[in-house]
Amino acid sequence: MNSDARDFVLPYGERQAQCMELALQRAGLVPEDITIINTHATGTRQGDIEECKAIRALFGDLETTWINNTKSLIGHAMGAAGVLELAGNLPAFSDHMVHPTINLDRLDPECDLPTIVTGKPKQLDKVETILNNSFGMVGINSVVIVRRFDP
Repeated sequence: MNSDARDFVLPYGERQAQCMELALQRAGLVPEDITIINTHATGTRQGDIEECKAIRALFGDLETTWINNTKSLIGHAMGAAGVLELAGNLPAFSDHMVHPTINLDRLDPECDLPTIVTGKPKQLDKVETILNNSFGMVGINSVVIVRRFDP
């Protein structure tokens, strides 16, 4: 977790990137270790652009990290959004499927990341890790990383 405390509602991509980086460090991982990024993506122009800048800054153009958004399927559950979004991605550990972002009619060029899964699911050989972003109002950022358990 971190906070940028710059604005009541406008997000700050630099601190979002730092939050993702901190989560990776604490988990002992590098960007290449992440299979799925579930974005916070509320569908607000500035919010989505800032998050995409943050992802691009940390992950570059990784072709092995897939990006989706659960809010496109279930809406924004406010305080419960993060946990519901993570729950929506957990089945990927067993079915190896990245659920798509739906209802995406016009992708802003500043949000055009190369591995956004849209329209239909993306089948993978294996899903090892899921990074889930939750970036809230008043600059409160949190990122959770979950790794596949192999007994």
